[in-house]
Amino acid sequence: MFDPVNTNQPDNNATNAALLSSDYELNGTINRAASEGAKFALILAMLEQDCTHRPHIEKPKDTNQIPEVENDLNYYRSNPLSANDAYWQTCQQTSQLIQGGQILSAHLWLAMHPEPLSLHNQANSINDEVIANCNINTQTRLQLAKQKALKVDETGLYDILQELDPISA
Repeated sequence: MFDPVNTNQPDNNATNAALLSSDYELNGTINRAASEGAKFALILAMLEQDCTHRPHIEKPKDTNQIPEVENDLNYYRSNPLSANDAYWQTCQQTSQLIQGGQILSAHLWLAMHPEPLSLHNQANSINDEVIANCNINTQTRLQLAKQKALKVDETGLYDILQELDPISA
């Protein structure tokens, strides 16, 4: 029986090993079954659809490392959330490099100037093509969320106030 009060490092490693051995994605079973069609389909069907229920291993806390140094080690630029005017200028440079046959230079250019993640930074809107490629559970959940959205009519308050009897003072 696992006792959470008396945990130590070897027990934590045993727990991580148990998680690795029980999950098909973490232990490499999916990779080995990729060449076998029926087995691969079976293992994919057996995976948990909800990623919050999937096992994950937390990163161990290292007390010797300073957090400020860790942030300085990331030399790469992060991708912007939406496209702006500067992106369209760098996009032209990228296309010129690719058309000129300079593929390695284009890779370097894209590493130095990463492309944005989307054209518009709208977290609540998903393109129809993306929704069409989702599994049926996700499509159903998104349709239900759209149906539950309330439509607000700001002019309705005036109609309600007109229907009320005037209060005599």
